[in-house]
Amino acid sequence: MSNNAIILPVAVPVADVAIREATAEDIPFIDELQKRHRKQVGFMHLGTLEGKIAAREVLVAEDSRGQRVGYVIGTDRYFKHDDVGIIYHLNVVPGKQRGFVGATLLKAMFDRAAYGCRLFCCWCAQDIEANRFWEAMGSVPLAYRAGSEKRARVHIFWQKRIREGDCETPWWFPSQTTGGAIREDRLVFPIPPGTHWSDAKPVILPGEEGQKKLDAPRDPSIRNPKSAASSSAKPGILTTAAIGLRFAPVAPPTAVKKPRDRKPKRKNDPRLVAATRELKDRWLEHANAGGMRIEGVGKYDLTRALPARTVGAGLVEAGPALLPAA
Repeated sequence: MSNNAIILPVAVPVADVAIREATAEDIPFIDELQKRHRKQVGFMHLGTLEGKIAAREVLVAEDSRGQRVGYVIGTDRYFKHDDVGIIYHLNVVPGKQRGFVGATLLKAMFDRAAYGCRLFCCWCAQDIEANRFWEAMGSVPLAYRAGSEKRARVHIFWQKRIREGDCETPWWFPSQTTGGAIREDRLVFPIPPGTHWSDAKPVILPGEEGQKKLDAPRDPSIRNPKSAASSSAKPGILTTAAIGLRFAPVAPPTAVKKPRDRKPKRKNDPRLVAATRELKDRWLEHANAGGMRIEGVGKYDLTRALPARTVGAGLVEAGPALLPAA
């Protein structure tokens, strides 16, 4: 570290915060909090959330009274990269925000990551204040992608080196994402040098070619022969040539569950995918070789250990308590 290097303060929680692994009993708390902040963090289905808890990928923060005040969901492996982790959700209850609860959860996630994990990333919608948090924590906005067509959003890809003194781990981001809540292919582009993450970004969505045939309305004049034959007979009436008409009891109507219409998943043009991959590779090669200045402008340091504090019976421990799962 040079003599002119700026030493950032450590993000110390305003009040005592204990961090522990989440259990099934925490699901109602997490689900209620994610629904409250759905625009900011998105939504995770209960089945997925249960799987994340079983995989030990969810941490919960508690205050000194044992009240839950936030949670984080993440893993230390993203896109099969052992050196890159990802944060899916980071959520703090209203009234406890701006007290470094989120920073403490983030620091705990970094500390428990595998030894080989050197980077952590997240996707954040461009139009929400959470980007200011990631910026303050020293994360770097490297790339972006289109969000859902319904909301016409842009997602910013933030990344941070999580090991103290690390100035050499190469930056990385994917050239395409194919899953997540969007459930459609999205091309990922580097943020051009000299532009801010909040500036307008051009996006490319999967092409419309071939969709007209799939989405064309059905011609009402074309009828199903079976349905036409069945509709000719009136319900509740049996007809025979020998005895004429006979009324039969009408069966109660049964509820028929209409199948959910799923829009066919659209794929990116393979030529665009190849071009985007080459753009990403060339950009990262240039950036990681020192061809452009990439560094966080954070206000706080999450790579250094939190200061020691005194706990019960005069014991001293570093940072927030990391409790076993209750």
